Amino acid sequence: MKKTFLILILSILVAALGACSSGNSASPAPSTNAAEAPDPAKSDANKEMDTVLVTEAFHTLLYLPLYVANKEGLFENNHIKISNIRSAGTGPTALASVLAGEAQFSVHGPEHVGFAKEKGGHAKAVSAVANSAPVWILANKNVAFNSPEDLRGKRIVVGLAPGTSNTLLKRLLRDHGLDFTKDVTVTEVQNGSELGPVLAGQADIAVAYQPQVEQGLSQGLQLIYNFTEKYPEYAFSTFNTSIQLMEKNPDLVKRFVKSMDESLKFIHQNPEIAKKVARAEFPELDGEVVDNAVQRMIDSNVYPPNANITEEAFKVAIDMQKFVGNIKTDMKYEDIVDASFIPNE
Repeated sequence: MKKTFLILILSILVAALGACSSGNSASPAPSTNAAEAPDPAKSDANKEMDTVLVTEAFHTLLYLPLYVANKEGLFENNHIKISNIRSAGTGPTALASVLAGEAQFSVHGPEHVGFAKEKGGHAKAVSAVANSAPVWILANKNVAFNSPEDLRGKRIVVGLAPGTSNTLLKRLLRDHGLDFTKDVTVTEVQNGSELGPVLAGQADIAVAYQPQVEQGLSQGLQLIYNFTEKYPEYAFSTFNTSIQLMEKNPDLVKRFVKSMDESLKFIHQNPEIAKKVARAEFPELDGEVVDNAVQRMIDSNVYPPNANITEEAFKVAIDMQKFVGNIKTDMKYEDIVDASFIPNE
């Protein structure tokens, strides 16, 4: 009887210990796993912002994708905070800040990356921003124009060499059998002041960028030639960064390029919002002029549909620089452009 009672007591104790052991191993496991497993949404939301300084060759509507990405929160969505967008005055000066490590990205023509490379600077163009040749020719109403040959004998105002507008004019004249120094009278001025002599009757023709084109049209000038139709693929301006940053923080470069790709798409999908950003960025300009300039550049794909720098666009831009004598050696696409950061469509 005692033996039976003892066996019963031991059985009860073993069962109780087994239940406690089972409970202790089962219940903490979910709690531990829940604490250790990261929540992707919370992890992304808490991701630290990278602070970035961008240097631009000059402050211009051509760089609207940069301003849209900043004002519409596209950089912020990709965990980038723009500390400043600083106008450097020239492409080489903008890139110099990047090579010195002061700025992270610069915006200007890709040829400046090649020029810097020849002097030992290590940078790459990583994103498109302004494509095609965003230059137009305006004339007084009394100027008859049917073809570029009609430029013979005209008084033409254009931006200073070696600016793109100056180069495009030289190429246009040469392609139609005209000499820049003999067959036309050319006055070179600072970019943005091309209209003055024409409106004052001191010249017949102005070669200009936006928004001067729309300003001229609003004051009675006529549009006689569109370089975006002649050169629809032209890497006019790119975003550029140092190879050092690409190696040290490739994720930042990838997120920056993604922001620009999203901005270019946003501009085409939301032109009215893009115009609103442009108006706020250039409050000194007439709002209608700004709207018309932005719309013309959207329609002309001056703002390309995505951030890809095509080989054709790069080749046209470099060939133009070779034509004017700015480049005397070969600049290969793969040596200047790194397209690996462009998002896959």
